[in-house]
Amino acid sequence: MVEFKDVIMDGRRDQVYIVMEYLETDLKRYIKLKKEKSLGVSEVKSLMKQLLEGVKFLHENGVMHRDLKPSNLLMNGDQLKICDFGLSREFGSKSGSYTPGVGTRWYRTPELLIHRANKHYSSAIDMLSVGCIMAELVLKEVLFKGGSEIDQLSKIHRILGSPNHDVASSSSSQLNLLRRMILGDTSCRRAPELLTELGFDLLSKLLAYDPNERITAEDALRHGWFVEFDSYSCSEFDSILDYYRLVLY
Repeated sequence: MVEFKDVIMDGRRDQVYIVMEYLETDLKRYIKLKKEKSLGVSEVKSLMKQLLEGVKFLHENGVMHRDLKPSNLLMNGDQLKICDFGLSREFGSKSGSYTPGVGTRWYRTPELLIHRANKHYSSAIDMLSVGCIMAELVLKEVLFKGGSEIDQLSKIHRILGSPNHDVASSSSSQLNLLRRMILGDTSCRRAPELLTELGFDLLSKLLAYDPNERITAEDALRHGWFVEFDSYSCSEFDSILDYYRLVLY
């Protein structure tokens, strides 16, 4: 989590300022700067591991972020931190009733898009957003880039299947399409190296259409894809951040 530093009161303007720690960039800009290059497998695993650890911490403490996306993930070198808790909400209350239609469209779950007035959902909405971010790290482009809510649903259904069909029976053919996008994308030659079948298994569990079937952050961190997680060279991160500093300053 981004560290809270201080609160400054401006009595003359009747305003309150929150001071947070400074981080150099965010994951959205980082992916954009890496567009012409490939992210290393250790780099992707490190970013995903840190993201999942942050989400696990939130969920263990009864908080849904509800707006996870690359621009809300700040970075310093090889360190990733979650920020922007403006839409966050405590969950686990007796009523279980929450604000409907939350989250940025491209990272919003189908259950929120289909039922716009849906006030009953779980922390599983964060996990599909994590899956979208994982796919974006591999493809270096947004997975579900809908121009409207209807278009967004159409793109999700094309990849994850339709609620009009039995999810279990349709998942195989639908996931084959996702597999071709991730593992067989000729425009991203290192995709097969970044995401093996084991990595694709984790991605498919994060993107499960049924929220009850979506993997939790805790279980995702135990997934076999992270078993071979080892130390990585910070130079992978530093080189791109050096370029970012030149562009910014």
